[in-house]
Amino acid sequence: MSKSRLTLALLGLLTTGTAFAMPPMKPMAPPPPGCHVVMRHRFLHHPMIPMVLPLAEMRSYSLHLSDHQVSTLAVWHNRHMRVAVPLMERLRNDKRALHEALLRGAGTGTVHDILDRLDRDHARLLDLEVAQVRIVRKTLSVDQWHKLVNMYHRMPPMRFMMMRH
Repeated sequence: MSKSRLTLALLGLLTTGTAFAMPPMKPMAPPPPGCHVVMRHRFLHHPMIPMVLPLAEMRSYSLHLSDHQVSTLAVWHNRHMRVAVPLMERLRNDKRALHEALLRGAGTGTVHDILDRLDRDHARLLDLEVAQVRIVRKTLSVDQWHKLVNMYHRMPPMRFMMMRH
């Protein structure tokens, strides 16, 4: 390659981020029937469930929540966290165990057992997340719910995702 072509390629790389056009990627074929792959587990392809309970608790003043509504949400949140925190810890431990089992070459039975535990625990966590949306919707009035949803949509995604409850 001559110096001028190399210079043009580098200039194109620096200005556009790519020097050469990449061909479009082909979609992956589905796995064959009966093949046990991680994609069968629903925790990998569920839509993001909005975490509106912490937002409702933080913005209770601007939502004009009554004392009864605030206490209902707080009581439910405490009960939810007593179940969710150990569940999330089990999920983390099972993911670590899966990682280690795959690296050390464990048998398929062991891997399947870990995957089944992950699937069961994650399904339970998803049920809890759906339940928190339902309890907030049931507790708030229609106007308060619409105001909360508008607040949720206005929040920056990463800031909300990093918010701890």
